[in-house]
This record gives sequence, structure tokens and C-alpha cells, in this order.
Amino acid sequence: MNINAIITARSGSKGLPNKNIKELGGVPVLGWIVNAAKNSSLIKNVILSTDSNEYFKIGKSIDANLIHHIRTPELSEDVQSELILLDVIKKFEKLFTDDSIIVLLQPTTPFTKSTDIDNCIQKLIDNPKMETCVSVKKMTEYPEWTITSDNNITGKCNQISGENSIRQNLTVRWIPNGGVWVIRKEFLVNNKKVLDENETLFYEMTKLNSVDIDEEEDLLLCRSLVDSKIMTWEK
Repeated sequence: MNINAIITARSGSKGLPNKNIKELGGVPVLGWIVNAAKNSSLIKNVILSTDSNEYFKIGKSIDANLIHHIRTPELSEDVQSELILLDVIKKFEKLFTDDSIIVLLQPTTPFTKSTDIDNCIQKLIDNPKMETCVSVKKMTEYPEWTITSDNNITGKCNQISGENSIRQNLTVRWIPNGGVWVIRKEFLVNNKKVLDENETLFYEMTKLNSVDIDEEEDLLLCRSLVDSKIMTWEK
């Protein structure tokens, strides 16, 4: 068995342009996840899939052994991660065996630690009958409390009454946080999916480690956490 990490980082972003290389603690955002993958004790190869030579140079400055997967114009658009991973497997066929495990990582969850990556991988290794494991965060926004509206002025409260008004009575739920996706190669190739929707393992990450950069406010929050030394660069 070999374990290869694939970091996906295209240069185009509509919500926050160039969010993958915005400065965070003196390092481009991309550098944080490259560093975490490099520090993993289980990952054999780290592959950066990007359409940008600049992005690869940044990643290479963090991990000299980083492998560059150059995206085609078609894969440089906003496409499904499955398509990128399958193209990586095709182009770097010699790096993958039938029993390989693939670790999908994304720069926009910069506080993912190497221990998070390794724990997620190990969970799949320890459960040979399972096909996927995904990092998650516990949901603190409950569907029972949502308000729906047709006019953006008035709304219907779903179930905010009686026992449902007490948080402890509600069903505990988790949601993928975008940090780590661990997939058996054969499952990915055969099903073209990064997650077994029927049953998947999951690994819970802390709320702070799960911060995802999608908009400017998210980046400001990450910078505040780093500046206050709540979140630190992993050495």
C-alpha cells in the first residue's frame, strides 16, 4: 500500500480572487497545507494539482519534493474534484498501486494539521472494509431552527418551539469541513466519487482547525487567529 496526497489549487476564484496565495502569517495560504502534508508520517508523495506555475513555485519553496500536476484548460475551470484526482492517477500511474490510498487536501482549510491528516488516514487503514474517510466539524446551526422565506422579508420558523427549542434535544450532526478526504484508489476509479455516500468514516476536527477561507471575512478571521498566536505554523 502507498499513500499519496493530492492538493488541489487552481488560480481562478470568484468569491475571493487568488485566495490560495493570500498572505497568512507571512506565508501564502497554500503553504500551510503543503507544510501539513509534508509533515505527515504516512504520506509517501505530495502532488500539487494546479494551473499556475506561480502556485507550484510557492509550494516547492515549502516542500522541495513536491510533484507538479499541470492541469489542462478543461480542468482549470471549477470542476469536480473527482475529475482532477482521476487525471492525476492517469498521468502519474507509476505512483499508484491497486491498493493505494489517496488523500485529497485543499488550501482553503489552512489550519488542517499533519495529525489531522494522519488520524484520518489511519482511521481508514484500521477499517479495511470501508472505502472513504472524511474530516468533519460538528454542526452548530440546526436545520430545525431554520427560517424559510419567499420574499426575504417575512419567514416561516420550522420547528423552533417546545422540545426543539432546547439545543440538547436536537440530533447531533456533522458536516465535511473541506480539510481531508481519504479514498481508496479502487473505489475512486470504479465509482468516480471521493465519498461513499452509503456509509463513510469520519474524523472530527476542532472548530478552529476547520475554518474555511471562502470570503474576505474568513481570511480576516484566519489572520486574527494567527496574529494572536492561537493558530501557529507547524514546524
